[in-house]
Amino acid sequence: MSSKINAEQVKAAVRRFWDVFTSKSAEALAEFYAHESSVFGSESTRSEPGRLAAARRNREYFHLHSILKAAPGEVEVVLLGESAAVASYTFKFHATKVAGILDKSAEEDIQHGRATQVFAMDPGGVLRIVHEHLSVPDSG
Repeated sequence: MSSKINAEQVKAAVRRFWDVFTSKSAEALAEFYAHESSVFGSESTRSEPGRLAAARRNREYFHLHSILKAAPGEVEVVLLGESAAVASYTFKFHATKVAGILDKSAEEDIQHGRATQVFAMDPGGVLRIVHEHLSVPDSG
């Protein structure tokens, strides 16, 4: 892999991210995040470390009975020099039997999600997410 980042690498990383998420691979999802990363989830009120967000997603979404579907829209990439880039796109996400509080399961349906992920090349030449912000439009 080249040490210089390009838009196609970032677009491929976004597709892999959602493939890993919907395949419920907790370890692979955690590996997407740089150790110093921060994440704002679609319904969160504050940021959390990326690997903590991956662990929470594992608990909520990656159990045997949940069903996950995701479809990222067209990804726009802005290169920030040779080793970082911002990916912005819309997405659809649907999850059934999401683990909730007191063992209650829920359904999550996001039809017009918005995502911004900042990727940076780590010293080993692997693209990692250093910041992620997922949101949904205010319905009010």
